[in-house]
Amino acid sequence: MSREPGSVPAPTDDLSDQLRRMEKIIDGIAVGTWEWNIQTGQMRVNERWAGIVGYTREELAPITPETFFRLVHPDDLESSNAMLKEHLEGRSLRFDSLCRMRHKDGHWIWVQDRGRIYEWDAQGRPVWMAGAHADVTDLQTARQDAANMRQRLQAVVDASDEVAVIATDIDGVVNLFNTGAQKLLGYSADEVIGRVNPGLFHDAEEMRAYLQQDVGDGVPLPSIFQALTARAARGTWSHQWTFVRKDGERRQVRVSISPLDCASGSRIGYVGMAVDITPLLAIREQAYVAAEKFAGAFSSAALGMALVSLEGRWLDVNDALCGILGYTRAELLQIDFQTLTHPEDLHADLTLVGDLLAGRRDHYHMDKRYLGKAGNIVWGRLSVSLVRAGNGEPLHFVSQIQDVTAQRQSGQQLRESEQRTRITLDAVADMVVTLDLHGTVQYANAAASRALAGAGADGLTGSRLAELMELTTEYAPRSPLDLSVLLDPDSNAVDLHSDLLLAVGAQRVPVDLTRAWLRGEDGVISGAVWVIRDVTQQRARQREARHLAEVDPLTELSNRRGFEAHLQQAITRVARTGQQASLMYIDLDHFKPVNDTHGHLAGDAVLWAVASLLRHGVRDSDIVARLGGDEFAVILAGCSLKRARRIASDLLDALRALSIPWDQQRLAVGASIGIAALGGAMSVDDAVAAADAQCYRAKAAGRDNVQVEAPGEGPFDPLDSGDTSEAGEG
Repeated sequence: MSREPGSVPAPTDDLSDQLRRMEKIIDGIAVGTWEWNIQTGQMRVNERWAGIVGYTREELAPITPETFFRLVHPDDLESSNAMLKEHLEGRSLRFDSLCRMRHKDGHWIWVQDRGRIYEWDAQGRPVWMAGAHADVTDLQTARQDAANMRQRLQAVVDASDEVAVIATDIDGVVNLFNTGAQKLLGYSADEVIGRVNPGLFHDAEEMRAYLQQDVGDGVPLPSIFQALTARAARGTWSHQWTFVRKDGERRQVRVSISPLDCASGSRIGYVGMAVDITPLLAIREQAYVAAEKFAGAFSSAALGMALVSLEGRWLDVNDALCGILGYTRAELLQIDFQTLTHPEDLHADLTLVGDLLAGRRDHYHMDKRYLGKAGNIVWGRLSVSLVRAGNGEPLHFVSQIQDVTAQRQSGQQLRESEQRTRITLDAVADMVVTLDLHGTVQYANAAASRALAGAGADGLTGSRLAELMELTTEYAPRSPLDLSVLLDPDSNAVDLHSDLLLAVGAQRVPVDLTRAWLRGEDGVISGAVWVIRDVTQQRARQREARHLAEVDPLTELSNRRGFEAHLQQAITRVARTGQQASLMYIDLDHFKPVNDTHGHLAGDAVLWAVASLLRHGVRDSDIVARLGGDEFAVILAGCSLKRARRIASDLLDALRALSIPWDQQRLAVGASIGIAALGGAMSVDDAVAAADAQCYRAKAAGRDNVQVEAPGEGPFDPLDSGDTSEAGEG
């Protein structure tokens, strides 16, 4: 028994008995323990202590402080020794060290080592010290992964120099000012971060006029920051503003403001993203002036003139063209050019158009025949040029027709459109495959050809998709999906965005699959376009984020969010398979007095011990969660109520025997347990309410007992004082 300097030692036999009992308790919760006689160097550890580093106690014997020093990473030994010295000299209440230790297999594991002196000699010198030793490798790895993620996100923000990113706290003080913001506004980050309200960047007169719209006469105007963040309080809000650079230059920007909330939902600030649209507005103004000039020449030209979209429809026609073809303007705008082109002349026209789109010529001329409204054939000379955007992408055609004008036939238009589409699709990283409803490949872009057939292989056209690839899911990676189901327009049996794996040979890659149906002129579906995207990194980030968001940091159990996700999966599994499953709701008895009497650290120690007991008291396939406070839950998959009752009774017996050493006392709690069956038609809330009702019955029956939902039992009313003994047990 631990005692302070100068106190009378307890009898040796009592101390040995207590230490043996403590060792049994701690062995039961799989924690490594150690005792050290500081004066003699004698050291005792339990089997778990040795097991954490991969040894047995016999393999480590004799166990001395040198054993610990030999296993600890050299880079961590100095800090660990410094903490030990600080405790031995009385400058800290306990020894608490996080360090790496070499496993028997050769790899390093992270260990949390905590201990304290519990016995002194008559001169007040420390004699015995004891502590606990836990493997926290997974937790430390998760912390490092989170830190790496933050660094990657910061790098992304800093690399976005074409977009200004400015973040503030809730008072408007800037705490992020990326390189894009520095480029846009002319300020350095040091000039802005920590001292500037972002309202400084707005044009004062523009903002005053904007703010005045929302207030009455005589009412003080809010600050710019207050006004903008009020509009973004419930989500992203965008608006065009004038920003004033440090040098006084004005720039037109599109600003989007979003709120920033922490994990608890509390508002911690705002982030604004601004894109400089000044060059775009200037180009639009120039285009407007040019369009006005062109419109005058277009309308007054003696030749027939038309603007034709890349899709083959008239965008505009002049009066001369209407007169040549015999149609009104309204009629021409409803007709495509293929309808007016003589079939025998269409091929030559399309060949020249192909040259135009491919960049082999700037324009072309040809003689061709057109079909007038009266059924007459009109020959004309056609001159066509292609208008392109600044990046080289085609925008539309300009056609001049002497006597007549024409458009392309719809079938040829589709082929040309397909050609342009294929060129574009070959440049993207996603796999794009066009299939008929029997699974035969009609088209595959370059990425799909490389992934499914290998570099340099012949095209995939005519191949059966089922012979090229296999789709499975993360939950059943060895069970291929029936691809014919995915090619059935009436089937909704597969979620295409959840957990798909693409198997090509022995490799399985996480993917998302998007489908689009192809329809003929009669509207009947004739095939599908599949877009398959590799989402390996996205899935990994999602798994990391889910783990961090769904784990209780104290107990390392699932938190309520993770519990609800697992519970929904269990309910879905019951609905799909008909397999039984149970939900156990556990509410600790007499936990509040522990917090009130010994403090929250003692309460945390109890919760940690209970969590460990629950985790090791159920199957590996069961889900143990801390719902909050002193409430826990266990999802028992494939478990009947009868079997769940036995498991709960065993857990209750173990909890009754649980005794947690704290200071010079031992802490204990009980539990009330309620169990309900999971049904396939239940919601998550229904399932929790059913188990919680049984837990309430256990509380009402005197605590420290198990209550199980009776078959066919309705919702439990806490105000009903009827007999509950039939469904429960003490």
